[in-house]
Amino acid sequence: MNKLLLYQQLQHLEDKPGIYQYFDSNSRLLYVGKAKNLKKRIKSYFNADLSPNPNNSRRIQHMVAQIHSIHVLVVANEKEALILENSFIKSQNPKYNILLRDDKTYPYITININDSYPRFSITRHIVNKKGMFYFGPYPRGIKEILASLYEIFPLVQQASCLKGKKACLYYQIEKCLGVCEYHSDSLQKQYNQYIQEAIELMQNKHKMRKTLEAKMLDFANKELFEQAQVCKNCLEILQEIEHFSVVDIKRLYNADVLSFVFIKNRGVLLKLFVRNGKVISSHHIFVRANVSNYDQTDDRDALSEKDYGITQEFEYEVYTQALLKILQEENLCEEIILANITESHFKSLQDSVPEIAKKLTLPKRGDKLKLAQLAYTNALHLLTNTAKLHDSEDKILKDVANLFLFKQDIHSIEVFDTSHHGGDFAVGAMISYSNNEFYREHYRHYNLEGKDEYTQMCEMLMRRAKAFDTIPAPNLWLLDGGIAQINLAVEILQSCNANVEVLAIAKEKRDSKAYRAKGLAKDILRSKELEFRLDSHDVRLQFLQKLRDEAHRFAISFHRHKKIKNIYQ
Repeated sequence: MNKLLLYQQLQHLEDKPGIYQYFDSNSRLLYVGKAKNLKKRIKSYFNADLSPNPNNSRRIQHMVAQIHSIHVLVVANEKEALILENSFIKSQNPKYNILLRDDKTYPYITININDSYPRFSITRHIVNKKGMFYFGPYPRGIKEILASLYEIFPLVQQASCLKGKKACLYYQIEKCLGVCEYHSDSLQKQYNQYIQEAIELMQNKHKMRKTLEAKMLDFANKELFEQAQVCKNCLEILQEIEHFSVVDIKRLYNADVLSFVFIKNRGVLLKLFVRNGKVISSHHIFVRANVSNYDQTDDRDALSEKDYGITQEFEYEVYTQALLKILQEENLCEEIILANITESHFKSLQDSVPEIAKKLTLPKRGDKLKLAQLAYTNALHLLTNTAKLHDSEDKILKDVANLFLFKQDIHSIEVFDTSHHGGDFAVGAMISYSNNEFYREHYRHYNLEGKDEYTQMCEMLMRRAKAFDTIPAPNLWLLDGGIAQINLAVEILQSCNANVEVLAIAKEKRDSKAYRAKGLAKDILRSKELEFRLDSHDVRLQFLQKLRDEAHRFAISFHRHKKIKNIYQ
């Protein structure tokens, strides 16, 4: 498998916390992991030549051998990465994740202030009920935090205490007000005051730390070392975790969060899926526009008036298309949050898509704003790092064009391959590569009647050329074959007056068989006039091999499907 894409992605990793997702060549999710340092953690899976690191288990080595691409989501800290990893694994069930596959979520501390005498407890389930407060989730240390609350405040210590009518040992050691026996309005008021103070502490980590430090010293001065240790344990936990998590908003809430970021002539639309209050997955698409003279940052004030107008128009069009696609979904979410968009554009979008206008939200504060900021941060991170990769591929394409003396720049490529078994079950495949990514919406399968590779290729190329009116011709056709296939393609293109360059890629033949040297294919690149045998480490060859391999995969999968279908008919 060609490792060019994987190599490029590994070069642009950052030293930030987040989660990483490994995908195979069929875009199937293999594994989800979390890291305090994404760059260090991800690179630990590989050797310098991208082979699996032998220090990992055989299961992990087997997984690494299948990795084709990586996607990362950056978050604020390791705790949020841990929570995000948990929700992604449970929602997507990756093949190589064994842990965290059960239905358990990280626990919360909860309290219902509508109870007569509320008390804090631990739960793994959130219900939308008036008066319910949730704090967390806590990947670790939840028992220590709960114990510290009951050391600081004289609240009802056990749920069973309220069932009794007589004060127990907790009252005698001054850990409880004895409300079960000595109920009164003044005692109720005092108890409620303690509850309010406790909730304020849970909502303010700095204040809680100060209170715990003071309480710990007080216990130590009184030689109550066991209670002091409880406070010390909680302080250590608080050093490692944050009370608020943007990836888990502690209420049953469904939303799609959209963020579009545009730099120079490239943009990315990122979508976060929030289900039951948790970010469970993400999706993104890259777009490209003919806009020039952009600053290297996303600073709209730095754009010319003309380019600013084009940017605004393009942004509006991208969001509109995204909303129209959401509108086609069967189960619409409760809310659609739009990030980094102007109020005027927001109102225009509501007018453009009135069917879901009430679901659109442009947040100003709170949980929704934090979700929008998370989407924007990752969209910007994705675009910035991918831009480096795209700049590298743009240079490769330019070098390929210069090598073969093309008369036009190459931005869109279609790659063709055929597959058959002794002339039976003949199929063809076309994959599309445009704007630095595989464009799967334009992938095509062909059932073919020809009995040899030449007639099969002829049939497929003619059918594709006839469809140029509906799907415009690309800049380049890349064929699996040799000079015969090139001459065929050139003749077909000339017959329909299409301005398309043609290349072919074929393995070197020795004794009529494709030659391989320790897995390194001796591929030959040809145009109608030129032929090159590039070194196996040449990035121009590796890039074209990447395209050829994707077309081969797409053809083989369809061929196998057709054979299996025929067997069981």
